[in-house]
Amino acid sequence: MSWEARLIRPVTPTKGKIIVTLSDARDYVLTLPEAKQSNPNVLAGVAALMLAADGQVPDLVAQTAVAHIVHGPPKALNRETRDRPWMKRKPRA
Repeated sequence: MSWEARLIRPVTPTKGKIIVTLSDARDYVLTLPEAKQSNPNVLAGVAALMLAADGQVPDLVAQTAVAHIVHGPPKALNRETRDRPWMKRKPRA
């Protein structure tokens, strides 16, 4: 794999252009402010991007790394509450 390798699915940040290749992800990280670049999630994502560019990890790792850099880590569900709309029972007719 190289820096020109395409992601499985393009990632759309809130600002800027759509990230399609590993090179686009590298350019996105370089445009981030210094404070955000030193974030542990971004640093881990950059390390995964470098491994993906060297071909040492699968494409899915690169895809996940870019998603973590752009959107942050996924938020865990609070399983203690039952107010999730997909769990509400529908009334019987």
